[in-house]
Amino acid sequence: MKNGRKIILLVVVAAVFAGIYIPIMLIKPTAQYPNPKEPKLGLDLQGGTSITLQAVGDVTKEQMSKAKDIIANRVNSLGLTEPQVAVEGSSRISVQLPGESNPDRVLSIIGSTAQLQFREVLQIIQPTDPAYDTTQLTDINPTDQQVLQALRDSEIILPLTSPENTTGRPYKLRLGPTRLTGDIIKDAQPTQGTEGYEVTFELKPEATQQFGELTTEMAGKQLAIVLDYKVESSATVKEPITTGNGRISGGFDAQRAKDLALVLRIGALPVEFQPEPLRKEIISPTLGKSDLRKGLIAGIIGLVVVALFMLIFYRGLGLVSVGALLIFTALIYGIMVALGHIAGSTLTLASITGIIVSVGISADSSVVYFERLKEEMRRGNSLRTCADRAYKNAFRTVIAADFVTFAAALILYVLAIGAVKGFAFSLGISTILDVFINYCFTHPAVSLLSRLKIFNRLPFVGVNPRTAGGEA
Repeated sequence: MKNGRKIILLVVVAAVFAGIYIPIMLIKPTAQYPNPKEPKLGLDLQGGTSITLQAVGDVTKEQMSKAKDIIANRVNSLGLTEPQVAVEGSSRISVQLPGESNPDRVLSIIGSTAQLQFREVLQIIQPTDPAYDTTQLTDINPTDQQVLQALRDSEIILPLTSPENTTGRPYKLRLGPTRLTGDIIKDAQPTQGTEGYEVTFELKPEATQQFGELTTEMAGKQLAIVLDYKVESSATVKEPITTGNGRISGGFDAQRAKDLALVLRIGALPVEFQPEPLRKEIISPTLGKSDLRKGLIAGIIGLVVVALFMLIFYRGLGLVSVGALLIFTALIYGIMVALGHIAGSTLTLASITGIIVSVGISADSSVVYFERLKEEMRRGNSLRTCADRAYKNAFRTVIAADFVTFAAALILYVLAIGAVKGFAFSLGISTILDVFINYCFTHPAVSLLSRLKIFNRLPFVGVNPRTAGGEA
């Protein structure tokens, strides 16, 4: 390889550096991304909430995909920072919420099926009524779909906490069968009304007449709005609603009005999930920072140990290997930062593990080349004369080894779920980077340094003169 081409390859490495880091340096901090020059941290490092939902019954791939999109929309509408929603296996959805410390509120939003029903209030049983204690509330089992379906067309008795009630015991409402469902709602927004916060809604055009007929019939009577068998409102219908717009009031605070409007606006999930999540884990920011610190310490120790090994066994050539490791570290850091901006990728503990493993892979590529060089030099060849010839044989081995590693990483990424994907992704990126550094830096650097007299001395490159056929 001519010197000019070797210099060009080193310039390519510098150009890649510039192409990655100059845009990063120009990015200004924002409220959502206050540290644009650092990788985005995943849930396990930043802290937050991890929720895994398990679907009930047989579900199709299309249903799970639609459910994932709806849950993602709901989570994004909550204003959380960099949430991640993914389908795991065939019937699970994983929701990662970095920085979120209240999983119950989020779970009530993302897992709700939004079964909104309009029912006539047949009777209000107050705590002071003689029949109060003998009136049993309807038992609601959210896992029994057949029972829930039957309840839609039956009278039910549900509790209602009224601000006017000072006894501490809820009213009991006897409700008629479902007259209309939430499918009629096109849009819903939280608003501040004269009596506090409320939810205004817009009906679908085809449902305007139905709702108008219902409210005409119910004028002067109470119409209960029931969401997932919880009474949200039992207001009196003062006049028919024939314009296609209405409102739900019921003593909401600002957050409850916002959450209710969100669920109604985005729509019902196409599948049912178990009432309790399969997994609900809260990771504290302190624990996340501790894991990050441990991961970085492990990475630095691994890098130092590998660098010392290369310097001890390969001496002058080890300097080239150390340079390659430093370039690898800087580039992988820059790539993770850039991918955070471009694709929203996050750095997780599993990703750090994949990078640490790749440090050894990068060193192995140098070892293959250096051992080939030492064999040539033991035969009496100078480093200058054998640098290119040795690399041709070594590079085939490097390509074969890295191809196997990349194929394994690709298979893991496609088939695995959860944290294993992060490991596979970082391992695959690092493997590609190893080939790039080996071809564009390690070989050109050794070839150029071979022009120096000191690099042609056997002891300086880790070759024992007594094992060589001659010294150049």
